[in-house]
Amino acid sequence: MRDDLAHLSPEALAQITNAGLVKRAVRELAAGYRPQIALDDLQTIEARFDDGVSCHWPRSTTIQNARCSCGASSVCRHRVIVALACRERASAATGSSSSDEITPPTAALREVASVSDDELARVIPVSALQEAERLRAGGIAIDIRLRAAGEPCDTARLPSATVRFWAGGAIEAARCDCVAATGCAHVALGVWAFRAAVQPEGSDAITTVRLGPPGNRHAIDSEPFEQAVQVLLQHGVLQGSAALAQGFTAARVAAADAAWLAMAMADLETWAEAYAQRSALYEASDGVDLVAELGLRLAAGRLPGQAGAVLGIGQAGETALDRLRLMTLGARTARDGEKRVTTLLLADVDTGTRLVLRHPWRVAEADETREATVRAAERVAPGVRLDALAQGQLLAQQAARRADGSVRLARSRSSLNSVLPQAGDWRQLAPPLRFTSVAALRAEAQAHPNAALQPRHAARRHVVFSPHGVNGVSYDANAQTLVAALVDGDGETLLMHRTHERHAPYALDAIAGALDGRFGTLRHVAGTLAWQDGAPRIEPWALSCDQLVVPDLAVHCGALPNVLLGSVNGPTADPCRSALDALGNHLAEALHHGARRLPPRWRHQRAALVHSLGAAGLRELSQRVQLLHDALESETVVTLVTARAFMTLASLCQLHRDAYEVQYSDGVAIGRPLPALDPAADRP
Repeated sequence: MRDDLAHLSPEALAQITNAGLVKRAVRELAAGYRPQIALDDLQTIEARFDDGVSCHWPRSTTIQNARCSCGASSVCRHRVIVALACRERASAATGSSSSDEITPPTAALREVASVSDDELARVIPVSALQEAERLRAGGIAIDIRLRAAGEPCDTARLPSATVRFWAGGAIEAARCDCVAATGCAHVALGVWAFRAAVQPEGSDAITTVRLGPPGNRHAIDSEPFEQAVQVLLQHGVLQGSAALAQGFTAARVAAADAAWLAMAMADLETWAEAYAQRSALYEASDGVDLVAELGLRLAAGRLPGQAGAVLGIGQAGETALDRLRLMTLGARTARDGEKRVTTLLLADVDTGTRLVLRHPWRVAEADETREATVRAAERVAPGVRLDALAQGQLLAQQAARRADGSVRLARSRSSLNSVLPQAGDWRQLAPPLRFTSVAALRAEAQAHPNAALQPRHAARRHVVFSPHGVNGVSYDANAQTLVAALVDGDGETLLMHRTHERHAPYALDAIAGALDGRFGTLRHVAGTLAWQDGAPRIEPWALSCDQLVVPDLAVHCGALPNVLLGSVNGPTADPCRSALDALGNHLAEALHHGARRLPPRWRHQRAALVHSLGAAGLRELSQRVQLLHDALESETVVTLVTARAFMTLASLCQLHRDAYEVQYSDGVAIGRPLPALDPAADRP
C-alpha cells in the first residue's frame, strides 16, 4: 500500500480535517462501511463504496485534492475512510494493530531531507514555491524536532507557522496550520530546513536551522538605533517622552522591514512612556534588557546570512490560519490603575503550538470591589466571554497569527468562534510546550540560550510541567508568597511560586487548594518559566487537577490558612551572579536618570562595581565599565561612540547572564569570563 497514507493516523487526519469528521469515519469503518480499494501501476487509488460513491486518489496528491463523487465542497468522510482503510492494510502487513504507529523504515530526519526539488514542484504550486524562495532569501530561523524528541511526527516550527510531516518524505501528507493547510510555502521551507540540518546519527536533539543567503545582502543600518540609545542615555526617561520622540521615530522608520527590531523599538518606546504616565508596571531594568536586545540583534545581523533570521526582515505581519482548536492553558491579568490586560495562553491542539491572546479592559475605581463581576461581562470576541475562554477551549475560524505569536480572532460574527469546556487533560501536548522532567526543561533552555537572538515570541517562556509529586508547600507571610516544590520522576525539583496581588485576591488560596487535593490529583501546572541560580522556577497560570484551576479567576476555598509558614529563600550569594545583577542595576539607573542628571552616588559606585566584576573573573566587563564612566565624565553631551559602548556593555551583560543560567544549570561553575564581543565589529 501507499506509504504516504499509511502514516495518516486518526490524529493526523484530525489536524487535516476535524476531530468530529474523523470520529464519524472511524465509527462507520468499524461498523462495516468500507470501500473496495484497487491500486494501479502508478499507485493511484480507486476506491468504491457499496452505495456507489467512489474516490480517485493519485499519488503525490493531498487529501484535499483527491476526488470523491459525493460532491462535498471540502474533505469528506469517504476520503478519510479510504485513508484509514489503507492504514489498516499497512498495519496488517507489518503485523501491528491498526492503532499502532507505523514507523518509517529509515530515520525520519533523512526521509524529510531526501525530498527533491522535483517532488516539491509536483506537490507545491509555483506561486507558493516562489514565496518560499523569497522567504528563504530574506533569511529565516526554523526549529526542527524529530519524532524521537516527543513530537508525534517530524515537525518544523517556523516563526509564523508549524508544519507536521506526518508521512516523512511523502510531503503530500504534510500539514501546516496556515490557511492553505497543505502544499504551502511553509512546507517547502520545512523541507529545506531538514536538508540543511546537521544532526548526529541517532540524536533526537532540537536543531535550529537558519536559512538565508551566504552573503550579507540584508544588513541594516544600525546608526538610527544607536542614535535612539544616544538620546535615551543623554536625557533618560525622567525628561519625558518629548525629549526622546525624534530619536525613537527615526529608529522606528529604519526598522519598518525588520519585524524583531521594530517590536523591540516599540517595547522600548512603551517602556519610556510608562514612566511618563507613572505606570505601576514600569521597571527601570526592562530598558536595559531592551537596549541589550537591540545591540545583540544589530551585532548578529551583520554576520553573513544572519540578518533575516535575527532581525526579522521580510517576516509576515500576519498569517491567516486554518480552523483552529485552541485549548486555554491559563490566564494572567496585569493591573495598571484602572487598566487591566488579561493574557491567555493558548495551545493549538493539532500542532502543539503556543499562542497568546491579549484582551485589554478597565475597572473603574468605584467598581474595584466587584471586579469579578465586571470581568465576567467582558467579551474577547463576539460570543466569546473572557471568563469562559480562560477555563475552556476555543474553536475558531478566520483567525490570524501575528509575527510575535499572538493571535487575532475574527470579530465579524459570533459563529466563527465557539467556546467549549475542557477537562484540563494536557497529556497530548509535548515539547516544546509540555515537559515531564527538569532535565528536559534544561535541554530546551540550552538549545535556545539567547532569547535576544531568537524570533520574538510572546509565549516563549510559557510551559506546562507534569510533576511526579509535590514535596513541601509553604507560605511566606512577609513576602506574601506561596512556594511549592514540584518533583519529577528523577527526583529533581522545580520550584513553583506565586505572590499575592490585590486584583486576584483568592489566587494563593486556589493554588493551595490544588496542592492539597481539594480539586483532585494535581496533574499539570502551566505558567511562565524562569531560571534562578540554575534552578527552574514556574509562576502558575493554571493547574490541572480533576478540574481546571485558574488562580486569577478563582473564588475562596479556604485552603491557604492550612499551609505551613516558611520563608522564601533568596538567590545565592554567587559572586558572578551578584556582580552581573549589580551591573544591570547600574546601567538601569543611567537610562532612568540620563547622563545630565546622574546622582553623585552613581559615579561613586564605579570602584566597587569594577572590583566586584574583576573578582568574579569578568575582567572584560570590568574594563568596559571603567571606559564608560570615563567617557560620561569627560563629555557634556553623550556622543554616538559612548552610546555604542553602552549598548555593547548591556549586550555583554545579557550574554553573560544567559551563559550563567545555562552553564550553572548544567552543574558548571562559571567564575570566568566568556568570550567578549569583538571591539572592532561589536559581534558576539
